[in-house]
Amino acid sequence: MSESVRTINLCALGDPRSPRTWSGTPAHITRELQEANRLQQAFDVEPGRLEKALLAGLSAPLFGRYDFQRHPLRRLRAAARCARATAASGSSHTIHMGSLTLPFRRAPQGQHHYLFCDATWNLWKAGATDMAHFHPRLVESAERLERQAYEQAAHVFPIAEYVREDLINHYGLAPEKVTAVGTGLGLVKPFHGEKDGTRKRILFTAKGRFFDKGGPLAVQAFRLAREQDPELELTLVGCEDGLQLPPTQGMTTLGFVPFEELQRLFETHHLFLLPATNEPWGLVYLEAMACGMPIVGLNRNSFPELSGGGRFGWAPPAETPEALAQTLLHAFADRARLYQMGRRARTRCLREYTWGGTVRTMIDVIDSQ
Repeated sequence: MSESVRTINLCALGDPRSPRTWSGTPAHITRELQEANRLQQAFDVEPGRLEKALLAGLSAPLFGRYDFQRHPLRRLRAAARCARATAASGSSHTIHMGSLTLPFRRAPQGQHHYLFCDATWNLWKAGATDMAHFHPRLVESAERLERQAYEQAAHVFPIAEYVREDLINHYGLAPEKVTAVGTGLGLVKPFHGEKDGTRKRILFTAKGRFFDKGGPLAVQAFRLAREQDPELELTLVGCEDGLQLPPTQGMTTLGFVPFEELQRLFETHHLFLLPATNEPWGLVYLEAMACGMPIVGLNRNSFPELSGGGRFGWAPPAETPEALAQTLLHAFADRARLYQMGRRARTRCLREYTWGGTVRTMIDVIDSQ
């Protein structure tokens, strides 16, 4: 390939080509770079098992044992592995999947590193429900390393506009150094068929972080809503924490299911519910919309952007079970409106959120550097 056309590496914690790594995000971006004939190499910089054990043993006395990926030694080690892989790759341009493979102890000369991220540490700690587990020294260190990571990046590609604003307003990045790029869909395929009009089925899915995803709030709201509308049904999928909930009439808790079953659930439910307190973006919102489901969430983080300010879903006026219950009742009060909103959501989602568009935007910025 000629020198005028830059090839690009992709760096991730975990196999970049695996759908299990970061919900398949690196795999989607790797595929699009390859199809554009711009991929040089995609490499995994996760330290090996023995190395991680050694780093954890060295770090734990100072930074505790929680969230080892944010420990300074582990991050610096991953960054060093990335710098070496970039030097040996044949390209000096590398996109990092998240900030945890940065910063460098010393920025490598002649290399250009770019950062794709779904949140900042500032935003994450504001919404996370597990902050009490973090050692105070790790909280302080994470903020410092995050700033260094952004400063070392040639350009930062946040997924959403609200993250871009935090990078500029909180971390002081120049606006011209930050470009919001969105995403495409996850693994669930779009659905264009008709849904059963005799049922009122709500879907909640979470692979992890049940409390951050608003699981307890969703269940409490459903119980209140069903007192007024006994036809409502709720299906909880994925997170094992949901299996510990007491039985509730109209609620089905499935835990993890095969992908084919998950696809069927997206195709047969009418409304998607994820009142997350800490969900930076939420590919699952896009998957739901692509299957003709309006979305219900909280008026924070990416939800106002993805829901189009109420055109493709609803947010309750308050983050309480009572307010959310009324939102669920309102959604099913007019079935024709619900289905029309779902069709509009699918059309908009498939038109505006594509991995090809995300990668083209990043390539254009990298080519202009």
